[in-house]
Amino acid sequence: METGICEVCLKNDMLCEGCSKKLENGEISEKAVEISRYLYSLAEEYSYLEDIEVNEIYVGEEVIVIVVKKEDVGKVVGKGGEIVKKLAGRVERAIRVVEMAKDVKKFSQNLLPDVKVYGVNRVFSPDEDYYKIIVSSDDSRRIMLKEDEFSEVVERVTGERVKLSFR
Repeated sequence: METGICEVCLKNDMLCEGCSKKLENGEISEKAVEISRYLYSLAEEYSYLEDIEVNEIYVGEEVIVIVVKKEDVGKVVGKGGEIVKKLAGRVERAIRVVEMAKDVKKFSQNLLPDVKVYGVNRVFSPDEDYYKIIVSSDDSRRIMLKEDEFSEVVERVTGERVKLSFR
């Protein structure tokens, strides 16, 4: 299993120097460490979890986004959603498992599966360049992340700045 922390740290309660620095620098969070370790412990019961690669764990106020390779989405969700349900019960938040994509449009659509995305436009301005993700205002309640959380997770995964815009 590959996560934001090394395998030694997945097995132990303490973090090595390298993983501690990631935590200090904000590359990973305490909650992401907890989730990584819990997924690792579940691999004893669900052996297919041993092969997964977790690219990012983003902890929002109401939802936790776990970003994995396309072929790992089903593994992390589990049969009938059993792994996600266990995770959600453990962290007391909703869990959204999302396919990794470096493309802003594709990743945004993966992150907003139940939302109509009208467009993804590149905006060039004197102050900053960013992508504007245009979605239906009718779907705003379906977006489990706040606007700033959405922007942050997309930027962490794609490296590009984004802003949600409602139509």
